[in-house]
Order: sequence, then C-alpha cells, then structure tokens
Amino acid sequence: MKSITSRLVLGTSVVLTVFVILVAVSVSYSVHQRAETARFDRLQGLIYGILGATDINDQAELSVNALALPDPRLNQNTTGLYAELVGSDGKRLWRSQSTASWLPAATVRPIGDWLFETLGQDRQEPIHRLQLATAWEFDNGEEFPFIVHVVDEGDNLASQLKRFDQTLWATLLLSAICLLIVQLLVLRYSLKPLHDIAEEVADIEQGKRDALEEDVPRELQSMTLGLNALLSAERERHAQYRHLLDDLAHSLKTPLSVLQNLDKPGQPERTTIVEQTSLMRRSIERHTQRATIRSPRYLAPQLPVKSTIDRICHSLVKLYEHETVTFSNTVDADFKVRMDEADLFEVLGNVLENACKYGGRDIIISSDTEAQQLTVEDDGPGFPDMDLQQLVQRGMRADTRTSGTGMGLAAAHQLMATYGGRLELQHGDRGARVVLYFNQ
Repeated sequence: MKSITSRLVLGTSVVLTVFVILVAVSVSYSVHQRAETARFDRLQGLIYGILGATDINDQAELSVNALALPDPRLNQNTTGLYAELVGSDGKRLWRSQSTASWLPAATVRPIGDWLFETLGQDRQEPIHRLQLATAWEFDNGEEFPFIVHVVDEGDNLASQLKRFDQTLWATLLLSAICLLIVQLLVLRYSLKPLHDIAEEVADIEQGKRDALEEDVPRELQSMTLGLNALLSAERERHAQYRHLLDDLAHSLKTPLSVLQNLDKPGQPERTTIVEQTSLMRRSIERHTQRATIRSPRYLAPQLPVKSTIDRICHSLVKLYEHETVTFSNTVDADFKVRMDEADLFEVLGNVLENACKYGGRDIIISSDTEAQQLTVEDDGPGFPDMDLQQLVQRGMRADTRTSGTGMGLAAAHQLMATYGGRLELQHGDRGARVVLYFNQ
C-alpha cells in the first residue's frame, strides 16, 4: 500500500461500502415499518367494517349482515382472510364463511385494547392478525363484551417487500460501482500532476531535461519551485567546483613548467626534478579531468549491481590468474542502486581488488535487497585487531607487506558517503568482511 492511488481507492471503497450498507438498512427498515403500519390500518378498517355490519337482539345474540361486510373475501371459501366474533368467555359467537390454514386463538384483553401480531415467521408466509376487545352497550346500561378477531394469511405484501429489498440492494450496489468508477476517474485526473512530476524526475535522471515544469497546481508549486532551485544550486555548485579545480591546475602548471625546464646539465637532480614534475603534472591533469566529468548524481538512474560485479570479477580473475582467485556472486538480480556508473565501478572495484590483494582466494559477494546492503567476504587473514574505522582513512593500511597506497578503501568510503550510504568493515567468520549500505 505504498501507492497514494491505492490508498485513496481503498479508503473510498470502505467509505462507500459503509454508506451503501447504512442507506440500504435505513431505507429497508423504514419501508418495512411503513408496511407494518399499512397492514394494521387495513386490518383495522376490516374490524370497523365488521362492527358496522354487526347487530344484537334483546336476547344478547349477535348477528352479522354478510352483505354488509367490508371485504367480499369474507364470504368466500379458502381465501386466507378470516374473521370471527368471540365472547368474553372464549365462545365463538360468529365466524366468516372464509377459512385459513392456521388460526390462532383470540386472547381475552381489556375492553378497548388492540392486539396486532405477526405469527408463524418460520412458515413460508406468516399470518397477521388483529383483534379488538369491545362491548355492546344496551339501553338499560348493561354491556355485552366480545372480541372482533381478524386473521390474514394471504398478504402479498411480504413478497413485495422481498422484491423491494432485492431491488434496493441491486440498485445501491450498481450505484456504488458507478460511483467507484467515477471516483477512479476523478482520482486519476486529480493525481495526474503527481504522475507528470514523477515522469519529469525520471527525465532529469536520464539527462533529458534540466528542471521540472512550473505550470502545476497551486498545492505543488512550492515543491516544484524548491526542487528546481535545488537542482539549479547543485549545478551551480558543481560548475564552481570545476572552475576552482581548473584555476588551481592553471596556477600550478606555470611553476611546474619552470621547475621542469631548470637547466643544470650533468646533475642528477635535474633528472629527479623532471620526473617528479612530470608525475605531478599528469596527476593534476588526471584528477582535474576526473572531477570535471564525474560528480555525484543524486538523481541518477538505478543500476543493476550483479552485472557490474560480474564485469569487475571477470577482469580481476585475469589480473590475478596466477593466484587462482575465485568469486561467488550471489547478488540478487533485482538488487539496484542509484549511483553514477563510474562511481559504482570505483567503489566495487576498490573493495573487490582489496579482497584479492590482501584477502584469500575464495571471495563471496552477497546482497540484501530489502536493506539495500551488499557484503563482500574473503577467506583471508582478516583485519587486524584495531579500530577498523581507521582503515578507511586516507593512507592507512592494514597490510604493510603488500604494495599499495592505502587510498582504495578511503576513496570507496568517501564515494559511499557522498551518495548517502556508508562503508563498514567487519571481522567475518572466514576472514575480512566489507559491508556496503546504499542509500534507499
């Protein structure tokens, strides 16, 4: 999840999913509640209609006018709609001609009390019932209590609600997918300036351009202006560095020419002066050229290390063929570092050549891609028992019996530090171990 786009898409998907679920649950709950209210209102209307069609005689016998019933289904068989009048003692006083597959018993409750229930949820189609406890009042003030009980099992509202829920979820899911696609397009458009900057940085690494485009959104202007200022200052610093070296070389060439042309025939000092001044001149020219054409490139493209090591090892095997030096290159093919190729050659060349010159004959090169770490270990006598950091100082040598200047590790250490990495010397299990930590 190192991608900004991936994080935004994941966050948007989570928020959108939660939103869709909450909306679906809320809408479904509201519709179901409204459906329950509609069922109650419909059954309540049936009860009022039955009461309107009910009459009682002086012998306290109830009668219902079938033609005045509010729903004709009450006069039909097997319709799923059923009604009855029940006395306070539980005795049925009247029932409709219709029937129902399962009839719950009426419940005696206080007069004026309504009871609405949905029963048999484990059935394929649950039934709904509503009862009202009421009383018929005679002229003499006496009351005749009874219960109006209505049962409906043919309610098709449940199937309609089921279809509604299915349609609701399908619609919201489709809407969520469409919104996610729109969000992806918006994110792509919004993050396009960042992708453009990444491509421009890649072009700078490859030397195709010198600066970033400054026509960017307001939020990125400070960053692009700062990076351009940094690149400009870096180029100016390198140019000034080269100019100083050129001036130094130019100021030394004239005195060296005078020393080289000292005319003292027959004296051995003349030969010594000529040789040393020539050596100094070549050294100044070589280091001036080196500093001019090579400077640290912090935006250099990533280079594969394994192939570079193979080329260096191939050359060293030929150079030390009389000593039968062998290399075991186990570096991961995906291990890459951001460093100028010439500087990478110098660092690895110095470390591997030191391993050949002062170490043993079996050299192992390994890597850790996650930690950007490269290890070179030989089977030689190893480093002496001293502060190993002193060996990366210029002129310091661990083995004075073998010819050398003591500059190799120091130059490699300085170059690694220039690129934000480091070179570390360790006592290995087999001999000397040099660990290179590259900047990630």
